Amino acid sequence: MRVFFCLIIFPCLPATSFASQAYYQPRDYGSDSLYSPFSNFLSYIFDTLQLPDNFSTSNFSQNAQTVVDHLRAPKQAIDNEGGTNRFVNRQIFPVDSAYSNESYSVLPNYFLHMLGGGMVYRKDLEWFRVNDYDYATASAVALAMTAEFIQEAFEKKTTTDDDEVADMYIFRPLGILLFHNDAVAEFVMDYLDPAIWPSLQVYDVADEKVINSGIHYIYRPTFVESNDTRLFIYTGLNNMLGLSHRLNEEESFSWSIGLSTQKIDLSQDKQAELKTSAGIFYDKNKSLMASLVVNDAGGNRFRANWYPTNRSIPGQLGYFLSQDQKYDFSAGVVYKIQFGVGFTAK
Repeated sequence: MRVFFCLIIFPCLPATSFASQAYYQPRDYGSDSLYSPFSNFLSYIFDTLQLPDNFSTSNFSQNAQTVVDHLRAPKQAIDNEGGTNRFVNRQIFPVDSAYSNESYSVLPNYFLHMLGGGMVYRKDLEWFRVNDYDYATASAVALAMTAEFIQEAFEKKTTTDDDEVADMYIFRPLGILLFHNDAVAEFVMDYLDPAIWPSLQVYDVADEKVINSGIHYIYRPTFVESNDTRLFIYTGLNNMLGLSHRLNEEESFSWSIGLSTQKIDLSQDKQAELKTSAGIFYDKNKSLMASLVVNDAGGNRFRANWYPTNRSIPGQLGYFLSQDQKYDFSAGVVYKIQFGVGFTAK
């Protein structure tokens, strides 16, 4: 409650003209070595492709037009799905016990589109500021809202008509407003110590699709700490809870267990199929160096990501290996940006 109280109050306070650079920290190792606003953009739009049964890049033009139509007539889109009460219950806060099963979208809206999307925006904003862009804020906002629109089009195969109304008109703009405010951004950094950890997504040259996608938002609250151990919160399409152990001034080892989303079926009473998941992570200065997740989202039996170490030419590359529920292996490599090439062996 303390955190959310401050998130509400702080936007009302005057912000400093230029906050300390906290979200964008240039690194030549780990996941942050692959960061750029463009890489961040790709990681965000491809995130939901972790669920191939639900979301895809196919029929993009048609799906994008559907999203535009719903955004042009938001009241009609809301009425299509049962009206305002059902919209609030489904997208904002559970208010109708008769349709409690429809409230699956509430948590992703707050934790992914608002908080996660807000952090993605803030990191890009700081990058644009550091690189002396004349229109840093406009550039970061345009990038964020474009990414949100494209993701909504990728999701349209499965989502309700009012989903993009909530995401595009409420939660992503709210995240931008919150994290544009220096006081909010600094409070979240000081008390939650967040990080953005993207997977090493690649284009599968055999199956002609993006695989190993995913972006996760990490929190290690500074007010929940004992010696060199903190609470570790891993959010995204896989949500896990565990502990993070500080190995030295720079390096940490974390582990967590929780539930990963395997599939979404809006026709069922239980709209999300979940599976017990576990992961281990090694990071340096919050830049992810390596991870292994068992029973990851979208039917992955395991996913292992190894990020650049910058010690040699091979060390400047990122590598991943995964196995899906059909026991097919996928592997790939990335260089310089958060996107590379890979293949699946069937």
